Amino acid sequence: MPELPEVETIRQGIKQKLKDKKIKSVEVKVPKLFIGSVNDIIGAKIVDAKRVAKILEIVLDNGHSILIHLKMTGQLIYKDDYSQAVGGHSQKVYDADPPHAYTHIIYQFSDGSHLYFNDFRKFGWNMIIESSKVKEILGPDKFGPEPGQSGFSEGYLKNIFAKSGKAIKLVLMDQQKIGGVGNIYANDALYWAGILPTRSAKTLSDVEISKLKTTIEKVINLGLKYGGSSENTYVNIEGKKGHYMEVTAVYQKNKDPKGHIVKRIKIGGRGTFYCDICQK
Repeated sequence: MPELPEVETIRQGIKQKLKDKKIKSVEVKVPKLFIGSVNDIIGAKIVDAKRVAKILEIVLDNGHSILIHLKMTGQLIYKDDYSQAVGGHSQKVYDADPPHAYTHIIYQFSDGSHLYFNDFRKFGWNMIIESSKVKEILGPDKFGPEPGQSGFSEGYLKNIFAKSGKAIKLVLMDQQKIGGVGNIYANDALYWAGILPTRSAKTLSDVEISKLKTTIEKVINLGLKYGGSSENTYVNIEGKKGHYMEVTAVYQKNKDPKGHIVKRIKIGGRGTFYCDICQK
């Protein structure tokens, strides 16, 4: 699924395309993907777009918000009379003009434009909630601090690592501990920090934790700079691919930046890439 840089890139695009749009109607074709009441958002105007970890929040002027999680195959398409913009996953089954068989939720705006939510596997969701209650869903007890936030400190990482005997890669990908870091960026952060992904989190030294904090922030910032990665068909709201895969260190690579062979195993069911020469 899209990770922090990918979802942040989509958030920026949604804010640009949808700000000041007034919701005229909402058509829900698959009820299980829509949580809440349509009546709570009809007539409301979009004033902002936010993000917590991998979840989007579209903020309305009537005290409500729309939360959207794209999950594995979710896609958002904004379309007006002159253009079409796509964000999320780009699947061959989505090639037809929306709405199509995989379009499950349709937001129509007062100017005649639309936002379509497509999801091939139906894992994603949309939720209507009072904006004041968003923290109950996306609060710090549900998602850990994100790289770059004040709570993402060496002290915080030292504390959560000391309590876990799990592989460090699994801890990095635990959204309750660290928000927004997924498989791609965890692999590269561990490579640049020189830490094997299989290492028990509690075995990391203070020096290693300090270095890992820096490399996590490094790869997330690179992801933002390059518009995310387009592994698994991701595209941004302009329908363009991200370019992080062009600068990834070990993820989906045969050799690392030093020319060493990259090995691949599975940890927690996810493809894990590392160099047993550079990482200890």
